Amino acid sequence: MGDSDLKKALETEEMQQLLPLVVEIIPGQAAEGLIDIYEPGSYEGRTLRKLCDKTLSKKKWTIEEQLIIEDIRRQLEGGKLLCRGKEIEGSALEYAIAEKTEAGEKYLYVPVRAIKPQEGGARRESRGAMHRAAVSGA
Repeated sequence: MGDSDLKKALETEEMQQLLPLVVEIIPGQAAEGLIDIYEPGSYEGRTLRKLCDKTLSKKKWTIEEQLIIEDIRRQLEGGKLLCRGKEIEGSALEYAIAEKTEAGEKYLYVPVRAIKPQEGGARRESRGAMHRAAVSGA
């Protein structure tokens, strides 16, 4: 391990210990999602999946947040949690991006999207069948 690799590893370790982790679970194609903040040390060694499950199982949310949770749960019926286009597996820190608030405070941010596969493929197929039937005179 070179000097730069060692320095980077130490900075990463230091960052993980000192910064809060902000997990945002976004339903479908929505612009905003449910935000949960984990204090430094509270997310260490946990998978992103476990943190998302913990967030979704909490009971004390505002009415607006409860509506977002309902939307997330609808998306997860047959859907998946994705981060950067991939299914979430592994440590939350693997997906975290260092960010700063307007006040200059640093934190780690992980955007997770709850995506349900698109439906309606059968409808297109039946339209094609109706079109073929009409053209063939059936």
